[in-house]
Amino acid sequence: MKHTNLLFISLALGSMAISSCTESEPVSNNGQQAEEKAIRFAVNTEHTRAGDITTNNLTSFHVYAYTNVGTTPSLFMDNVEVSKTGTNTWTYSPVEYWPANETVDFYAYAPAEWIGKGTPFGPVAYDAYPGTQDIIYAVCPDMKGNVGMANAQVLLNFRHALSKVTVKMSSTNTDLQVKVSNVALANLMTKGNFNFPSESTAGSATEGSVGKWTDQNTPHAYLLHMSQDQNDLITLSTTATDMSATGMGLGGAKYMIPQTLSWRSNGAGNDNYITVMCSIYDAKTGAKLWPNDNTPSENIVEGSTFGDGLLKFPLSTSRFSAWEPGYHYVYNLVINSNDEMGAIEFGTPTVDTFVDVSTTYE
Repeated sequence: MKHTNLLFISLALGSMAISSCTESEPVSNNGQQAEEKAIRFAVNTEHTRAGDITTNNLTSFHVYAYTNVGTTPSLFMDNVEVSKTGTNTWTYSPVEYWPANETVDFYAYAPAEWIGKGTPFGPVAYDAYPGTQDIIYAVCPDMKGNVGMANAQVLLNFRHALSKVTVKMSSTNTDLQVKVSNVALANLMTKGNFNFPSESTAGSATEGSVGKWTDQNTPHAYLLHMSQDQNDLITLSTTATDMSATGMGLGGAKYMIPQTLSWRSNGAGNDNYITVMCSIYDAKTGAKLWPNDNTPSENIVEGSTFGDGLLKFPLSTSRFSAWEPGYHYVYNLVINSNDEMGAIEFGTPTVDTFVDVSTTYE
């Protein structure tokens, strides 16, 4: 198929870690145990972006805890909900205490509906459709009660389990008017199994401290924008328009299952791509330039309400061929004129050299 002349795709490496701590007060459990032996939690997040789970909007998470993980794991905390109070402390009930002469491995996650009643030791099935929910996880292994420290806490460093995807569009040719009716992410896997890492998620990400996705399946399209009538059409400008911004169709950046990306058949077969339905007009006269009689059939949207053409842009690029968890991928699409529009243009002129014809009279 033929593409527009310009397509810029950029990658914003937005690795999102949840770190640091929030102080909480000692818990005594009516004096049955020493205050310093109570298990307490603290979390924090960095970055504040719409839709992302951050320090400001994280109000609860769930915890599984096990002892004897190296031999025969024994359940110590069974999917316990830990909630933030109005004074920014984290509480749960009933309060647990550090077991003597044993280490504890903690597995935490949010939001609550992600795992439910399950186990972090096996693959956790997840359905990411419609892609509007961020999910986070944390692992804190081999922990012992710091009985010599007042107000000792389990510091949970959360990671994002999904990939975040944003699509932006613009047109830098002011002689054209590009009207977009539909934008979607096509043929992407919506389901898969998440596997918790065995190592601590604190600090920098390493191979052993990042969760893995397996068995990705069930391809589907994720809509970013869909126009119902003329009022919903998006007219591109030289300033990039965020196609996943709130108020445009379905709105919101998409949180996707990390997966391998393919572009082998120009948008056919198992290829993964951005699909754009649009029409292009002369900005001065309003005459429609594309699609036209020269447009290939694969770029014509049969039955389109607006008579739009279809463009496909690969999600796989020269920089990456897979989405990784905890990364924000930003695709910048620039749509300008192409060879199918038939516009009259003038190239660089040439002038014939004079041919010398000489005659001599004597």
